Amino acid sequence: MNAGPYRHFALALLFLVGLLNYLDRYLIAILLPDIKLELGLSDTQIGVITGVAFSIFYAAMGIPVARLADRFSRRVILSGALVAWSAMTAVCGLAQNFVQLLMARIMVGVGEAGATPSSHSLISDYYPREERATALAVHTMTTPAGVMLGFLIGGLITEYFGWRSALFAFGLPGIGIALIVYVLLKEPRRGAADGQVVHAEAPPFWPAWRALLARKTFFHLCMAGGSFSFMFLAVIQWLPSFFDRTHSLGTAEIGTWLAFVIGIPQTLGLLTGGYLADRLARVDLRRPLWMSSGVVLASAPFYFVVFLSDSSTVAFLALCPPFFLGLMQGGAQFSAIQNVAGVRMRAVAAGTILLFLNLIGGLGPLAVGVASDVLRPTLGDDALRYALLVIAAGGAVWTATHFYLASRTVRDDIAGID
Repeated sequence: MNAGPYRHFALALLFLVGLLNYLDRYLIAILLPDIKLELGLSDTQIGVITGVAFSIFYAAMGIPVARLADRFSRRVILSGALVAWSAMTAVCGLAQNFVQLLMARIMVGVGEAGATPSSHSLISDYYPREERATALAVHTMTTPAGVMLGFLIGGLITEYFGWRSALFAFGLPGIGIALIVYVLLKEPRRGAADGQVVHAEAPPFWPAWRALLARKTFFHLCMAGGSFSFMFLAVIQWLPSFFDRTHSLGTAEIGTWLAFVIGIPQTLGLLTGGYLADRLARVDLRRPLWMSSGVVLASAPFYFVVFLSDSSTVAFLALCPPFFLGLMQGGAQFSAIQNVAGVRMRAVAAGTILLFLNLIGGLGPLAVGVASDVLRPTLGDDALRYALLVIAAGGAVWTATHFYLASRTVRDDIAGID
């Protein structure tokens, strides 16, 4: 079942699920100027809705759901999760105040917690180690694709029909897609792609999880993911508001620009990084992580151009290099996580990285919102500009450090699993 054309079909189906995941997650960013105006929200409240409200509950549910995915049908868990978050995305469109929108976003996070752990575990049982970084990089392309379509189509719908219509349009179709996943997605035998036959139950959770976190490579990869997410979510969620306030652009124009200057470089970065990671790993398992550290660090200087330029065109175009370079680490990171985890802890490993991604990453949008509110009396609308610059450039350095530290132990940790 893991060989031949079916695995590529399965990857395409999982890509579609991931696309809906990130569409629903990042769509709200392009809607924020309109939501802020209609509901009368502060920047701190926006930071709560886009950051911690979603991320804390997403992270809290990630490990329990991942544990279920290591024990039971990943197909069932994935299709059920898709129904839940799609329905709640549509419910967000009914919100009349901050509390109602907050609760609906929390439930979106709860539903989406079942997506990535199940998908990564399935992909790792469809593709062998030497092809895994590329396959996971292809799946991770759902992030830029979701951002691109969410900003482009969401911006146009909002401009002409309002932000509530955009949420309905993106949420409701997922319920039908969930039925397709339930019917067509097959459950591969665990360990098949690695030539292993796994009959035993998943190991006891707490001892196994503590052992997993005790592996230095795994811990530093989780921290690298968390710090990158802190930076990435802060920038992605606040970019539409930045261009609205600093450059006085309309929603449709902002959405169209961001769709292409973020979506295309991210896609190319993921594909390039995944391809290089698979080939570098054949020479030395440390090299994909060296690459990850270097490219993220190289992205930092470009944020000074993005946030300090007085030209909106220059600012938009300057986003291309950091989003290309920053996303090159995606396939290498997720492949190393799966390789270090071992067969029976793959979904929990994916759930754990998501825990770090969201607990740490969810603070990014909130940090920007709080800093912007604090600096506003002094800097006015420029407060958002400087809050974003500090978090973007600082987050890149923080992330690069953890990728380098992970590279120092990766060979020994993977040898210990084998």
